[in-house]
Amino acid sequence: MSTINKISTIEAIALILVVSVNRLILYLPQNILISSGSSAILNVLYISIIAIFLTLVISILYKKFSGSDIFDISEFLGGKILKNIVGIFVVIYIIFISAILIREFCEILHILYYANTHVVYLILIFIIVACIASFISECSTIKTNLLICFLMILSLVFCFLLAIPNMTYQRIFPILGNGLQETFLNGLVNVFSFNGLMVLYFIPSMLQDSSSKNFNKIAIISVVITSILLVLSTVCLLLSFSFVTSIETISPLYLLISNNQFGEYFQHPESLFILVWVLSFMTYLNIAVMFILKILRKLVCVKNIRPFVIPLCIIIFISAILPESLISVRRINTIISKFIVGPIVFFFFPLLLFIANLKKRRNGNE
Repeated sequence: MSTINKISTIEAIALILVVSVNRLILYLPQNILISSGSSAILNVLYISIIAIFLTLVISILYKKFSGSDIFDISEFLGGKILKNIVGIFVVIYIIFISAILIREFCEILHILYYANTHVVYLILIFIIVACIASFISECSTIKTNLLICFLMILSLVFCFLLAIPNMTYQRIFPILGNGLQETFLNGLVNVFSFNGLMVLYFIPSMLQDSSSKNFNKIAIISVVITSILLVLSTVCLLLSFSFVTSIETISPLYLLISNNQFGEYFQHPESLFILVWVLSFMTYLNIAVMFILKILRKLVCVKNIRPFVIPLCIIIFISAILPESLISVRRINTIISKFIVGPIVFFFFPLLLFIANLKKRRNGNE
């Protein structure tokens, strides 16, 4: 398995966006709508500002650690023990969230197009693609991701444009929805929508230009684009559907385009969007496996990581088929993302960076 050591700025941004934006297709806007009601737009703007601010803080804390990822910083701070703890947690999380997202997307495909095909076979196709991609090269995964990322964002923009004729602007009232507390205090947990920014902690050691200035640019561009897409998707869903509508079986963004048609001969544009999203989720799983292999290489200190590929894909496959239903998958995903991973991405890892900065300053003074 060939490897690639360095990636460009635009490739790094594409990596972050594919990991972050794929969740928009599945459940994020719907989750926010159900919890915030008609104040969902206000809540999304609020958490987007917080996410941008926290990203700026992370960028500042990384200034003294150019070219170092969170595992290098953990080793600097607490030795191999802390490095292994952080690494094992991240590996378990990536395996879990990848399995959950692929299971959820395959359930949607099963409901919409492949009712006579067991969902296990759909999951298996994604796993096989990820396994083959891992044996080919990281370079091909990253280059392919750049193209798929562009198509994914383009498809979302078209999806938003198609929703404009169906919007009813009166649905934003009452603006505060269920009240100030629900919008700003309880709604703060919705910052988990930006959990995909965890990739920021992995990429510094992969960059061609590992300067803090370039890392800042990557971080800010990524979080701003993610924020814009999250705001637009929330606006479209809120203004197109009643916020009390709970869609438990399929992607809410799919509903935005399923009722539209282009003329007499192109009446089901959603099929084209689904094709792009299938490619997007395949790329997402490829990237997830790539990051797990990179982390394992650092933890076990081996050059040839190929023997880990097949066992890793088998573990992801087993994890994906364990949940009983789509509803249970979404509930587990929401709980873990909101109350475990969110605090780690936006509190625990920045705290590690902050303490590492203090230690480096103290060492410099000595």
